[in-house]
Amino acid sequence: MRMVRWPLGMGLAAWRWLRGSRGVARGRLRSSVVAEIERLPDRGGDRLQHPRQGAGPAFQRRYTVRITGAPLSAEQLIDRLCEDINAASPVEIAVFDKTSGGARCLDIGDEYDVHMPGPWNCPVRVVERRPRSFRFATLEGHIEAGEIEFRAADAPDGDVVFTIESWARSGGRLADLLYDRLRIAKEMQLHMWTHFCSRVADLAGGRVAGEVEVHTERAEVAGDSRFHAQHLTRFAAAAVTRVSTAAARLRGGRPLHPDGLVCDAVLLLHGASRPWGVPFLDDTAELRGVARLSRSVGLPPPLPDVLGLALRWRQPAGAPPDGGPAAAELLLASAGQGLLGRHLPRPAFRWSPGFYGSLLPYAAGDRRVFLGAVARRPCVVRADGLSLARALGEGPVPLDLVVATEFGAWERFGELLLTGPARGDDGAPMRFDPVRHPIPGLPPAGTLQQIRGPAYAAAHRAAGPRDRVAF
Repeated sequence: MRMVRWPLGMGLAAWRWLRGSRGVARGRLRSSVVAEIERLPDRGGDRLQHPRQGAGPAFQRRYTVRITGAPLSAEQLIDRLCEDINAASPVEIAVFDKTSGGARCLDIGDEYDVHMPGPWNCPVRVVERRPRSFRFATLEGHIEAGEIEFRAADAPDGDVVFTIESWARSGGRLADLLYDRLRIAKEMQLHMWTHFCSRVADLAGGRVAGEVEVHTERAEVAGDSRFHAQHLTRFAAAAVTRVSTAAARLRGGRPLHPDGLVCDAVLLLHGASRPWGVPFLDDTAELRGVARLSRSVGLPPPLPDVLGLALRWRQPAGAPPDGGPAAAELLLASAGQGLLGRHLPRPAFRWSPGFYGSLLPYAAGDRRVFLGAVARRPCVVRADGLSLARALGEGPVPLDLVVATEFGAWERFGELLLTGPARGDDGAPMRFDPVRHPIPGLPPAGTLQQIRGPAYAAAHRAAGPRDRVAF
């Protein structure tokens, strides 16, 4: 039965996640995760997995829902949940099966196997039971090492606030791969507990007020193998830096995109359909700057080449508040729009129509996102400088600004207008470095981004002084 249930449960969970994950309000806890974990008491007993025994970074996650119109108090709600935790659990994803303890209510010392959509069980033990809360600790064989608490509180206005909070690391290297590197288990976990919170509202006889909110904090743990991996990253960055420096000197200061056209750019931001928690993706604004369009390798037309679209714009008044750079930059290249294609450059024959993507991810809270621009000009603009200059001279070239998660669909959040006249930059070459000039709230994410920063800086040093292009 289990071999039939878990693939079906995984499929249903994946479908619900794809439909609803973007609607979950996410944010940062800004807590000291490692310190929080160190404060977890020594529970004693056998088979417990403390976060110190885990692998990878430490996570603290908090899921909160406000329940209105419920006849149950916070204490009554926890009592009802302890009578049958499966009454709130999405059973297609997780079934709590008591393996040790009394036949009725959940109590300290009880043990459960949590059957998940996967070839494993997740054993836990009840280590705390209070009038308005209870807490599980993970046991050997669980995919996480840590604790998770379920609690409720009565709000002054009569509502009930229900919270699930966890302090954990991955239970092993495979779990770390699935959770933090591939992020599959992390998103499935988010779907499971947000769905649990919604079902708790039904169990209380009330309704969800607003949305389930998710707050996360992540921290590396000293001594973990990730620190050794950082040495490998620095070694790779040094190697790429040497190659970039040599190529920059050989190609007159620019290893890629040697020749290009510069034009004015206007970014008209109106926000995505649902908030991301990032001003660039959520706010309404008009940002003015410049753009450079170029052929990557410099192959002569009509041969296809990877086309580059580099943007630099002045940040809004009052930003950034921390005294960071006054300009932000974004590098896009012709790419595919699919789940694999958005990671890979794609040679193209024309500037428009076409799709330009960031190729590498950015961090929007606890999510990784890709940025893109869709050239929607109805007429075809061939990928050569003369055709591009002619098109810019005839009027603005419009593109849609879009954003997507690693596995999600693209969403429009603004418009980019490229306006002429087009001009060359041979006399004062423009050079871009999005690592030094990041978009506020969207820091570069991932190992390749860590390698790209030093490589760009080295190429710029080899090329001489930076450009002084005005906005």
